[in-house]
Amino acid sequence: MFGFLPEPLFRPCPRCGESIARRDQSEHVCEEERRLAHEGMQIRLEAERFDEELATWLASSIGRFAVYYAERQRRAA
Repeated sequence: MFGFLPEPLFRPCPRCGESIARRDQSEHVCEEERRLAHEGMQIRLEAERFDEELATWLASSIGRFAVYYAERQRRAA
C-alpha cells in the first residue's frame, strides 16, 4: 500500500529505556538508577523466556528422552 513509514519522533534509549526525542539523542545521558532498573528488567525477561523455552523443550520427544536418559545414567552411577 504505502512504500514507507515515517520515522518516529521519539525512540527508546537502548541502555536505559527512556523515551528520547530523535533530535536530543546525542545529548542524552543515562541516569544510573534507571539504567540498572532497565538492565534488571531485561535479565528477568531473559530468565522467563529461558524457562518457557526449557519447558517447551522438555515437553518435546527429544527433551523427554534426554530426561529419561539422564535419570537412567544417574541410577547406573
